[in-house]
Amino acid sequence: MEENRQGLSDIVVETRRDGTSVASKLFAKYPCRLHLTSLPDHGEDTDVTSPPLPKALMCYALGYGGGLISGDVNILNVTVKQDAKLIYTSQSTAKAFKSIHGRESTVVKTCAKVSKGGLLFLVPQPMQCFGGSVLTQETDVILESCHQIEDQPSLILVDWYTGGRDNIDGGIWQLDSFHTKTNISFCTGDILSNDDVDFKTIDSSSELVFRDSTRLSGGNVLKKHMRNYNIVCMVVLLGPKCKQVASKFMSQYSSRHTYDENRKTGDFGKNPAKHMAYNTGVGLNKDDGLLVSCGKFQTCEMNNYQEGVVIRLAAVNLEVAANFLSEHIGTLDGHLDADPFLEILASKLGAKDTIKEETYNNENKPALHHDKFPLDLMSKSYTMNIDEQNELKHTGFKDRNSSSSQLNPLTLFQLIDSCVPSGGFAHSNTLETAHQLHLVNNATLFNHIWDVILNTATTNIPFLLASCNLFRKHYHSSNNFENDNNGDPLQVDKDLIQEWEQLDRLLKSTTISHVAARASTTQGSGMLRAFSTAFPHISPVVKALKKSVFKVHPSLAESIGHASTCFGAVCGLLNIDDETCCKMFLYTTARDMVNAAVRMNLIGPLEGGKLTNEVCNAIITLVQREIVSRFSSNENTNESKYDVSVLDVQYAHQVCPLVEILSNAHDRLYTRLFNS
Repeated sequence: MEENRQGLSDIVVETRRDGTSVASKLFAKYPCRLHLTSLPDHGEDTDVTSPPLPKALMCYALGYGGGLISGDVNILNVTVKQDAKLIYTSQSTAKAFKSIHGRESTVVKTCAKVSKGGLLFLVPQPMQCFGGSVLTQETDVILESCHQIEDQPSLILVDWYTGGRDNIDGGIWQLDSFHTKTNISFCTGDILSNDDVDFKTIDSSSELVFRDSTRLSGGNVLKKHMRNYNIVCMVVLLGPKCKQVASKFMSQYSSRHTYDENRKTGDFGKNPAKHMAYNTGVGLNKDDGLLVSCGKFQTCEMNNYQEGVVIRLAAVNLEVAANFLSEHIGTLDGHLDADPFLEILASKLGAKDTIKEETYNNENKPALHHDKFPLDLMSKSYTMNIDEQNELKHTGFKDRNSSSSQLNPLTLFQLIDSCVPSGGFAHSNTLETAHQLHLVNNATLFNHIWDVILNTATTNIPFLLASCNLFRKHYHSSNNFENDNNGDPLQVDKDLIQEWEQLDRLLKSTTISHVAARASTTQGSGMLRAFSTAFPHISPVVKALKKSVFKVHPSLAESIGHASTCFGAVCGLLNIDDETCCKMFLYTTARDMVNAAVRMNLIGPLEGGKLTNEVCNAIITLVQREIVSRFSSNENTNESKYDVSVLDVQYAHQVCPLVEILSNAHDRLYTRLFNS
């Protein structure tokens, strides 16, 4: 059998005396190759009254053979030293071909570290996944933490991928498996002490501030979820050199639309329900082939508080996405000599569109009709027909609802009661945005709710179970059994509270959408407030959690105490098992979305009850088949405390890209009923 190709590239960039960035180290091993295009400045500029900014180095990645095959492992190591600037891009779209049986998956790894005052523009051309391809893409960036904000390194990171080509190479979104992970950390140590990249050592002493993970399984289900969009893009802007561009993005694509006197749009008039023209705008118009959302994420290192900006967009083809990014980022206000997005457009000049225009239309289908839907988009394990529900028919009602929890059932009902003042009624979980942008109607309502449920299951359930196990093992283990049965108030363990804080901070770095983070922390604080009063037995610990939420940096208080970690802590204190905890949390998500649909007049109250029942039946099967087996801890193990479930949060990921984009776009709506 042919050996796997393992490519390695290494580039180190530093500055000359005149400020020009040059490569002091350049290495590439087949099948990788690097090519430098930016030349040093030899004084050609004659306008000395306004000297130009020091030039950045541009590096192209070249490939052999036209694409990536099974077993390929390409590793790129990038080091940007003090005040140096590097633009890293690629010659063409990277293509991942169909996987070969018996061979390992394709892996692309990028490891970068940026020192004080440096700038890294990481913008490779998008990854194109053909039918049957299996690809893992990892990006780890370490930034040197500085005392002064103006000395902080800057980063522009573009992570984008396409669904392939229509009627060729397997079709659009017919990939077998695609997993992309991005981690950004700040390191307080000397990241340049060794020229050889040792990211494992650096990572152990760094603070994670941004984590994004998406795992897709292709097929018609994913194609329907993506509508007619064929490219998904995420852009991260962080650091002082990106501040102006980031501010422009936030002002244009994160704030509510205002009334336009010339176009006469935005005014409700006498009939506000007649049309939705007030939500027009770049990235919101359905006919533009572009969906844009923008939000902030917070960092606080060495007592320096700063905000990064993340832009998410979906487009019908690469040209639309690249044109948009070129218009808004371009040369980064003169920090760069060339616009890398124009280079990408030039390479695509004359090429055919990557997708044939088609829209997924369900208007002719009866309301609430569902053919087949996946219980998990992250694997092609099975699908279930809603009309048949074979698995549920072969299982009795008593067996399906059995639980290892010895808690009073009425207490469980109280935890998920809609009357609990946790604020769930104020959130639609992207439903309002999708409806106003004409991406969902009563015929596709179930599918959208299920997309949100799946995304919640893969992003929040690992943290929910980790938090639940953290408190259940401490307070309800065999060592504390006697204290558990006395009914006395639980004693506060400060070490346990600190463990929970670390878990919640990791969830904070994973929850990129500022709208979702705002909704989650609002509901989390509401839960702690409500349940500390409702359950006196656990009140001391819950109050300690609530106090810990507000003892951190005041600017970060709104991003601490998320719903999943707070709800998991309460369930653990009440000794609720993993399966029941998952079902209750997913039920509250579905309940809030159905209630929002009724309030928006998408469906009536009776149809809402029917829809809730259908979603709940699917949730039961999802939890029993997938979630508990994937993330639940093993109660029979004798390992040390806090060991089992906490590790699983490292694998939290998204499975529905449009859900994350729609979440951030909520703040752009001119009129809205809900906060998210």
